[in-house]
Amino acid sequence: MYKVGIIDDEESACAELERMVSDYGKEKGVKFSVSGFIGADDTSLDNIVANDIVFLDIEMPGMNGMELAKKIRGSGSDVILIFCTNLQQFALNGYEVDALGFIVKPVSRHSFDFFMDKAIKKLSRKEKVRGGGNIHIKTVGSHRCVGVNDIGFVEVRRHKLFYHIYGNGAPAEVIQTRGSMQEAENELAPFGFVRCSIGYLVNLGYVSAIKGNEVYLPETVLFVSRNYKKRFTEAFMRSIATGEADNK
Repeated sequence: MYKVGIIDDEESACAELERMVSDYGKEKGVKFSVSGFIGADDTSLDNIVANDIVFLDIEMPGMNGMELAKKIRGSGSDVILIFCTNLQQFALNGYEVDALGFIVKPVSRHSFDFFMDKAIKKLSRKEKVRGGGNIHIKTVGSHRCVGVNDIGFVEVRRHKLFYHIYGNGAPAEVIQTRGSMQEAENELAPFGFVRCSIGYLVNLGYVSAIKGNEVYLPETVLFVSRNYKKRFTEAFMRSIATGEADNK
């Protein structure tokens, strides 16, 4: 069950969004619990961030929706924010609070369903990452079942993949198999693995620091190439902000 919060200073707007959430859940087979909050000033931040998805009006008396969104992000919460507003010019500021998107009032069912689909997909990916899972690695004469959260990084050398496993402590166990880095990335990217170079795919949960062109993991310092540095650094910073880097 997903928790949905609706913050708007108009009771009718809250009621309409709550009805849309209910209809969406019935049609998609997804269960929701919905909490409505009238205005932002008297709404507990703890109650807001306890939700998975928050629909947030922007133009409200007192604290407006954008100010509240910044307060939410300042608390470290990664709750999904969807703005509902008459003020289209605020859409350009959405990146500041990592909003999923903006729905222009009056909210149409088409726009609502579009953003709800995106939100549910994002929540499903998040659950997959946090839940971890296992992958099967074919070695010479056998198959290994390895926990995703135990893999520190993967390297490729001459069409061979080397999985560095930290789950059993130090030093890391290395499992060798044949394959391509693209295959490994396709399988592990949903679990928080990002390339730092053409030859290394790194589990961000094990990264302790990035200094210059070096990324620090247990027992290992890897090189971050110029072509991958921006994307890798941004992914690492997002993982810190959402707490995903602390799940190992």
